[in-house]
Amino acid sequence: MSILRQFWRRLVSVWVYIRHILVAMVVFANGAFIFLSVWGQSADVLNVFNIKTFTGINWVDVANGPWFLLGIFLMLNAIGLLYRARIAWAVSIILLTIALVFTWHFFPHLKLHLYWSGGALFLLLALSRDFHRSSATAGGIAALISFIVLLFYSTYGALYFGGGFHPPIHDLMTAFYFSMVTMTTVGYGDIIPMSESARLFTVSVIIAGITVFATSLTTVFGPLIWGGLNKLVKGTPKKMNRKNHYIVCGVSVLASSTILQLKQRGLDVTVLTSEDEDKFPLIEQKIGVKLDILSGDCTDNTLLKTAGIGQCHAILALTDDDATNAFIVLSVKELNPDVRTVVAVNDAKNMSKVKQVKADVLLSPQLFGSEILASILSGETIDNEMLLNMLLRSGQGLVKNDVSSDSDAGDKPDSSNTGSETDKKA
Repeated sequence: MSILRQFWRRLVSVWVYIRHILVAMVVFANGAFIFLSVWGQSADVLNVFNIKTFTGINWVDVANGPWFLLGIFLMLNAIGLLYRARIAWAVSIILLTIALVFTWHFFPHLKLHLYWSGGALFLLLALSRDFHRSSATAGGIAALISFIVLLFYSTYGALYFGGGFHPPIHDLMTAFYFSMVTMTTVGYGDIIPMSESARLFTVSVIIAGITVFATSLTTVFGPLIWGGLNKLVKGTPKKMNRKNHYIVCGVSVLASSTILQLKQRGLDVTVLTSEDEDKFPLIEQKIGVKLDILSGDCTDNTLLKTAGIGQCHAILALTDDDATNAFIVLSVKELNPDVRTVVAVNDAKNMSKVKQVKADVLLSPQLFGSEILASILSGETIDNEMLLNMLLRSGQGLVKNDVSSDSDAGDKPDSSNTGSETDKKA
């Protein structure tokens, strides 16, 4: 029974680790199916972009245009789901709902598409808690999708209301030109809306252009421009030699204090955080020392390799989220099973779950603090040895293989002793 229980726990942990990847694959498959089915239609998708007038159009054929774009959007948005981005989750819900309605209305014979869209929607809603992160990549994808949707709306809207303009808009290239001029609020005045419907449509494009167009450009090109200006002003940053160092994930209170203690002992530290680069000075000001900081997903293998996971003494998962800390350890063990791992458990109820990742060092400040407080209030005498035992019990093994040697150092239970002992063993 114990073997079956361990197998079941391992299966559950693997499912928790990869389920967002499966959801992303299902969403990508939806887009791929749509993409392939469009090319299988009798009408050529490219003919949609040769529209001269809206008179006598077969709207079933024209539907292939947005249907084709919808498939591309879904495939692009699946990339954001791999980063567990919340914005990618929200956009996927909207796109899949549109795909479901669109398929039902224009292509009801494509039953497989209906099943896949419904299944993907169910998975996204059921696993909504897995997508809680902010991601620059996902934000860029969402901005790109928003811009293309706006461009599609304004171009075809200009064709639809073309008779209400002076001169009239009767071809796609003129409609595209008018859309770009209106969205960017340039307004040359060579094409003027005359009818009430054309004017209202132009107002909607101007408002959308100010919001979506400007925001999309800022999201996509803003970081590139800002990075170029930083290099111009500050010069190319010196490449860090990340060897024989400690990697600390997170900038929580515990992480900040640990970073400061390690730096005061002359040890090299690399900090991983999900905060943007523009907040790095605030982090350094908060801790009080100059730091080597990398921004990104702490569970991402690429970021861990950049941080030097293969040549570090130990990695400390000290974020405020227990699930993230556990995933960090799993990612580290996949890349370098020999590196020492340290995990902080913020919520005591998650202790049994975090133990399953089998970190080398397991700390629970909550349990440790509550036991000290209870001992003081009950009038118990607390000495150095008792404090060390409490700390060891808080994670049921501060250093699993070295409890006896640490107990001999009961006269020095402070953080500096623990840090130096860890350094020697690493």
